[in-house]
Amino acid sequence: MCELKVILKGKTIMEDVVRITQEKENIILQSLLGESKTVRGRIKDVNLTKQEAIIEC
Repeated sequence: MCELKVILKGKTIMEDVVRITQEKENIILQSLLGESKTVRGRIKDVNLTKQEAIIEC
């Protein structure tokens, strides 16, 4: 499976993310184990080769 590491301001804020949902100015991150986190920002880049998603404010 392809889980992502999510990076905000150069720091990893969540790992093993399997779902990213943009809702207006918020991004909802959900992990493989059902953990959820909401952050403000927008998706800048998703790189499946590096298994990371970059969010910017």
